[in-house]
Amino acid sequence: MADLPQVIILGAGILGLASAYHLLHRHRTLRLLVVDQLSGPGRGNTARSAAAFRDLFSSPLNRALSQGSIAFYEQVQQEITPLGLQKLGYLWLLNGEQSQKIQAVLDSLGVAEVAHQVLEPRQLKHLLPRLHLGDITRGLMGLNCGILNPNPLCRFYADRVQALGGKFLYHAAVTGFFRDKNGRITGVLIGDRVLTADTLVVAAGAWMSQTLALAGLQVPVVPRKRQLFAVPAREGPLHQLLHTPGFNPQGMLPFTILPGGAYFRPATSSCILGYANPDQPPGLEDRPEAEAGFFSSRIRPQVAAYFPAFRNALPGYAWAGHYADYPADSHPFVDRLEDIILVGGTSGSGIMKADSLGRIVAGLYYGQKQVELGQGQPFRVKDLALRGRSLTPEGMII
Repeated sequence: MADLPQVIILGAGILGLASAYHLLHRHRTLRLLVVDQLSGPGRGNTARSAAAFRDLFSSPLNRALSQGSIAFYEQVQQEITPLGLQKLGYLWLLNGEQSQKIQAVLDSLGVAEVAHQVLEPRQLKHLLPRLHLGDITRGLMGLNCGILNPNPLCRFYADRVQALGGKFLYHAAVTGFFRDKNGRITGVLIGDRVLTADTLVVAAGAWMSQTLALAGLQVPVVPRKRQLFAVPAREGPLHQLLHTPGFNPQGMLPFTILPGGAYFRPATSSCILGYANPDQPPGLEDRPEAEAGFFSSRIRPQVAAYFPAFRNALPGYAWAGHYADYPADSHPFVDRLEDIILVGGTSGSGIMKADSLGRIVAGLYYGQKQVELGQGQPFRVKDLALRGRSLTPEGMII
């Protein structure tokens, strides 16, 4: 670059892209560089996610973040480019114990006017005649929820960043941080090359802790492996299940979460099954792979107990990625650590909160106390700070 960047963003995943866009959208003269170790935008865990969105959260903060992003993505799809965004809904199937625990959340959803519907067993059997109720006592259907395609979303942000004058540097792994003579962190090392800037933004997702350790800094982000298996549903009972009418105008099955935690996400001609393995210790894998044995021993039996159509199902393809968990309360954070702005800890909801988090990063950088999210709601920048934080843990994590 002819001129040194004023801001360097580490990470071209959805958080880094949204942050870059909103920083530049405020001031087009800002010199900004996005650095990523991979070959293009959104090639890491963003591309490996289930790519779904919801505003069904127990926390008002998490609800606001998701609602802001959903509103912006809808605007982009309506006015600029298709994102594959479909409001198919989220169907949370609950057993008796879960129904009791979630009652306070249901009350708060009504007060907050979050679009949802409670389905009793009789209604569930009517809508899902192939469902074996078992211990299911209630269904919670989120209406402002659904799926999208992360690839065009990342392309939208990347294209806009470039149109606003931002630059990208790919195939560039950060090997260290540079401190000036006063001890301030003012740059990063890419191999033997030093890139300096006034401000660094670390949006490294599951690599957050590993990246900051190069500067001798710590942040409590825990990588947790997540596996997804796409089961073909082009014909027969699975095709009929995938194309279940009654839940949405598309006549599709909603994103469905079972009492044991397994879920399936509808796709064009497949059901994508996933489950957060509670027995797998946290850790970061450079090239995570889905495990066939995990599907056959842990996911399929759980799903087939409620939907027998999956009893002999086999995945056509599979993949794995990581959540970037913030275990303390499962809320994301945007804050400064020494001279670095951090954004992360999305605990599996990065895509659905990314646009809001990008706005908050821009607000912090430009010294604002409050920003406006995509749905028009004001949001205090300090509410996602790590210091002085006292948030009730999120109760609806998949």
